[in-house]
Amino acid sequence: MRSSNRGKSTGIDGRFSSLFVSHYDDVLGYCIRRTGRADADDVASEVFAVAWRRIDDLDWETAKPWLFGIARGVLANQQRSASRRIRLREKISALPPGSPDSPEVVVIRREQDQEVIDVLSSLQESDSAILMLSVWEELTAPEIAIVLNISTSAAEQRLHRAKQRFTKALERVPAQVSPRAAKEGGER
Repeated sequence: MRSSNRGKSTGIDGRFSSLFVSHYDDVLGYCIRRTGRADADDVASEVFAVAWRRIDDLDWETAKPWLFGIARGVLANQQRSASRRIRLREKISALPPGSPDSPEVVVIRREQDQEVIDVLSSLQESDSAILMLSVWEELTAPEIAIVLNISTSAAEQRLHRAKQRFTKALERVPAQVSPRAAKEGGER
């Protein structure tokens, strides 16, 4: 057991310094064994950044396992991010090579994109936030529930209602020429 006076350092800086000096090597070793040396330094740094923010939660008797728990979460986040990057690369590589659109089509598409953004910003912040989590961040209802700290059924219900409000707001936008119609010279 380590010296008990470490927990009695005055101030957050002293407590954090003691925590860092006492446990950095252990945390780094934990990270190296799970992710390799190349990423371990970054993960260990993130662990201690989280520990700094949560220093008031620290119990000196369980400091090392507490830090390992933080490291486990940081590593899980890192793995999820890597999985998302891989899925994105796969999606992009699966896209068919397209011919470049004409300038008219590009301008119309930008206008339509702007309309969607305008409609999204016209919604209540809670609706636009949940829609962005679903569509832009590609999160499922259970994942959205975690982000918003609500139940899965509440997330599903809020997402459904937000989609309905978005659709109604989008229907109120005046019809524009579609990119296909612009290419063919017609209207929507």
